[in-house]
Amino acid sequence: MLLTIPMGPLEANCYLLYRQDGGEAVLIDPSDATEALVALCKHKLHLTHILLTHRHFDHIAGVAGLKAATDAAVLIHTLDASGLTDPRAAQAAWMGGELTPCEPTMRLQDGDRFTAAGYAFRVLHTPGHTEGGVCYVCDEEQLAFTGDTVFCDGVGRTDLPGGNMRALMHSLCDRILTLPKSYTLYPGHGEPTTVAHEAEHNPLLQYRSNPWFN
Repeated sequence: MLLTIPMGPLEANCYLLYRQDGGEAVLIDPSDATEALVALCKHKLHLTHILLTHRHFDHIAGVAGLKAATDAAVLIHTLDASGLTDPRAAQAAWMGGELTPCEPTMRLQDGDRFTAAGYAFRVLHTPGHTEGGVCYVCDEEQLAFTGDTVFCDGVGRTDLPGGNMRALMHSLCDRILTLPKSYTLYPGHGEPTTVAHEAEHNPLLQYRSNPWFN
């Protein structure tokens, strides 16, 4: 089962993933601990893992509160781990919030694999929006949680510290578009999309043959 919970003033998507029979659950990018805990209680779920696609405040603000309440494991790429302890790295002030520091349980690398709440995940390192942005791919469910790497008909901004347009284009072309076309992409903001749709309709990807991006 997959629930989408838009959180905060920027309506960042928090995803709650769990088996239909309940029990253990995974949260992806929780920015509000209270909202997340309400959802967990409503569905009688035990949170075991918090997966973070990148370090920005609108995706991690609820992590410290959730870890304190549930002792769930916190996973983030090693290059973005500073966002959990450094408000500047998280862009907290710019996004109008205060960061409660929290140490990650696991610092991820590209290609890492792990199981959470009965789901098998693999990690795709997709820098460009931030240096340590990742996508979490669940092949069993034919889906990927893409954070701010790609949106429906859009991509993440690259004008914040750590952003890089060339890196983002390579992440999109070499990592996202190489997934099976039927896979559903669940972005950090907005509606879900598919690999096939983005390959055909994403405006930026129409320029992927431009030598500037190579």
